[in-house]
Amino acid sequence: MRRWLLGLLVVAVFVGVVPASSLALPSGTKVQTYKSGLNFPVDMAWVPGTKKIFFTEKNSGKVRVMLGRRLLDRACVDIAVASDGEQGALGIVLHPRFKKTKWLYVMYTNASPEEMRVTRWTVSQNRCRSPKTIMSGVPASSGYHNGGQLEFVGGKLFVSTGENHDPAQAQNTASKLGKILRFNADGSIPSTNPFNRIGERNPVWSYGHRNPFGLTHEPGTKRLFETENGPSCDDEVNRIRKGRNYGWGAGYDCGTAGVGGRPTPPLKRWTPTIVPTDPWWYVGRMKALSGDLYMGDFQGSLHRLVMNERGTAIKRDRIIYRGDGIVDVSKGPGGWLYFMTPSSILRIVPG
Repeated sequence: MRRWLLGLLVVAVFVGVVPASSLALPSGTKVQTYKSGLNFPVDMAWVPGTKKIFFTEKNSGKVRVMLGRRLLDRACVDIAVASDGEQGALGIVLHPRFKKTKWLYVMYTNASPEEMRVTRWTVSQNRCRSPKTIMSGVPASSGYHNGGQLEFVGGKLFVSTGENHDPAQAQNTASKLGKILRFNADGSIPSTNPFNRIGERNPVWSYGHRNPFGLTHEPGTKRLFETENGPSCDDEVNRIRKGRNYGWGAGYDCGTAGVGGRPTPPLKRWTPTIVPTDPWWYVGRMKALSGDLYMGDFQGSLHRLVMNERGTAIKRDRIIYRGDGIVDVSKGPGGWLYFMTPSSILRIVPG
């Protein structure tokens, strides 16, 4: 995320109800601070039916636990991370049957050796135990273009990786850089991945990505969507499909579908860039918001992206709120729509 490198903006800590600076919030709703004073949270994972939230702290490497609005003093786990630039503790996701398995997954920049990893922990009494490596050995030496997101779809774990400032690697399907990867929950590689060869399985699901910062899927479907940071142009939202090339690579020209064989154009692009972050397809208690894709950007806008029924085109992009830079959108306690800034967790509630 480019703007992390520019002083991380000036982060204001809100208290109580935050007045929206836009008129696009549905009538009878308001933005409310859920928790302030946080230490650069990046991604959150809610245990449905409870008030428990897990979230990653980028620079400290901690996975924190909240019970309602109470932040527990003791972290679930404290990971030794490299935290320069875009590195750190990044994506977090719970296994779809978390209440049974107790499995929690984190993607992070390991300090030594310096590489991107995904590790699975078993949560017991709010502590992360019994670590199991799901993915390792993905270069992260540049400090930038790490990707870092995780998403379960159809029982498979999808992982986004940046190209580590090496555009050519995004087009190389033998490399894990600049990809969306697909694993089984135990870290093995599914037999149906598109670039498998006889006797050699390949985790690559799609390729031609620059810095895919966000992943989400439409509930009840296997439709996977990705947000991607461009260079000085073409921040994107993509519908991710098996085996597709999304066009980033050496020689990319702004405004085109991209390089390589049969590149797939984005559903939407932004030039000038806005730094899109991790989105969420919200179906929940707030009926006036339910059924659309919500995406924050690091300039502070919360976007409502309205798609056609097939999920193949974005019909409208409405900014419903402006404030501090947004790093994540999610569903949370009470079934409301939540979003995170580098200092706070906020939510949209009746009011």
